[in-house]
Amino acid sequence: MIPFEHVPPRRIAEIIKKSIVGQDEPIEIVATALSAHFDRCRHNMRIIAKEKPIQTDNLLILGPTGTGKTESIRTVVRELDLPVPVIVVAVTSLSNTGYHGKNMPTILEDLVEEAHRIIKKHPNYYAYFTNESDFTIKEKEDGRKVKIINNDAATRMIIEMCNHGIIILDEIDKIRYSANNQYEAVYAKKIQYELLKIIEGGTGFGVDELASQVDTSNILFVCMGAFTDLLNPPPEPSPIGFVGENVGTSNKISAGVPTTRQIADFGLVEELLGRLPIRCRYNSLSVNNLYKILTESAISPVIDFELLFREAKNELTIDKSALREIARRANEVKIGARGLRTIMGDILYPILYNTDGVYTNHEIRITKETVNGEKPVIKRLPTPIERLKEQDPAIWEKVMEWRREREKKENK
Repeated sequence: MIPFEHVPPRRIAEIIKKSIVGQDEPIEIVATALSAHFDRCRHNMRIIAKEKPIQTDNLLILGPTGTGKTESIRTVVRELDLPVPVIVVAVTSLSNTGYHGKNMPTILEDLVEEAHRIIKKHPNYYAYFTNESDFTIKEKEDGRKVKIINNDAATRMIIEMCNHGIIILDEIDKIRYSANNQYEAVYAKKIQYELLKIIEGGTGFGVDELASQVDTSNILFVCMGAFTDLLNPPPEPSPIGFVGENVGTSNKISAGVPTTRQIADFGLVEELLGRLPIRCRYNSLSVNNLYKILTESAISPVIDFELLFREAKNELTIDKSALREIARRANEVKIGARGLRTIMGDILYPILYNTDGVYTNHEIRITKETVNGEKPVIKRLPTPIERLKEQDPAIWEKVMEWRREREKKENK
C-alpha cells in the first residue's frame, strides 16, 4: 500500500513556492487539490466494502505558457518522494476511433510505463507493495543469492501505483469545438467525450492487458490550457464611421477564473467541465517575477549553468544588472519562464564553447554588457592554498612547513 501520509495544503504550497514565483493564489488551490488527492487515496485504499469512498475532484488550470502550471504538480511529487506516476499528455496528439494519431487508450499505457520507470529508479518502493512471500530466492552462477519479485506481485504493484497516479492533460483548450466549423466541432466533441469516459472512472480503457486493469476512478486528472482567446481575446473591431466608448473594446476576462458558462461557450462540453470542479488561473509573469525566478527559484536556470561551468573547472557569476536584462528580454518573448532558459542559452553556450578547455580555475563574469553582445569578464581565481594564505596566514604557514618536511623525506 502506498504510504499516503496526510500532507497539509500549506506545506504543499510551501514546496511549490520554492520553485514557482508570482502565483500565490493558484498555488494554494493546486496545493489543496493535491492534499485532498493524497487523503482520498489513503481513505479509499483502507475502507471496507460498506464504507463510502471519497469521489475524485479533478482540476482545471488556465493560464499562459511558462507560468509553472505543470511544474507545480511535478515539484510536489518529486519533493515528497512518493511512488506516484505523473504523466503529461498533449491532448492535441490524441485521436478518437476512426482518426489517425495517438489513440486515447495509450494514455494509460504511458502511465504504466512511468510506473515501471519509477520502480526501476527507486527499488526501495518495493516495500510499499510487497510481502516476503512475493519474492523467490535464486542462486546466480557466481553463488550469489538474489531476490526476484514474482510476476503477480509486480503486476499488482504497478497497477496500484497507476490507480493513484496523476494525469496532466495539457492544451485542453486546443480541442475546443466551434459552431463555425461543423466538421471540426464533431471531431473535437468526440475527443472530449472520449476523455470524459476515462475521467469518469472505470477499467478496460487500456489496449494491453496491464493497462486495461488500471482503474481510473482514483486518478487525479489535471486539465491545463492557455485559453488565450478566452482570457485575452482580440478587441472587437470598431464599425466604420463610428467612434464611441463601447466600440473597439475587448471582452478580456481581466482577473479571476471564467465561469462554467463562459468556458462552455468557449468550446468545452459541460459534461467534461462538470468533472473539473476545482479551477484556478495562473497569471502572466512580470519582469520582476522573471527576475525572482532567476535569483530565488529552486529550479532557476542560473543554477544549471553554474553547474555546467563548474564541470568545466570554472566559476560562472552573473551580475544582477545582467539578470534583470535577461528578465526584460524574456518578458518580451511572452513565453513565460521558458524564455529565460532560451535567452540564457543563447548567451552562455557560445561562452562555454570558447572557455571550456581554454581556461581553468577562472571566473567567467557575465555583465549587462555581455548580455548585449560584449565579451564576458574573465579573471583567474586564487587556488585553494592561495586563499588559505589570505584568510589564515598562520595555518598556511603550518601547511607549507608540512609540505617542506614531506618533500625532504621523499628526496632522501
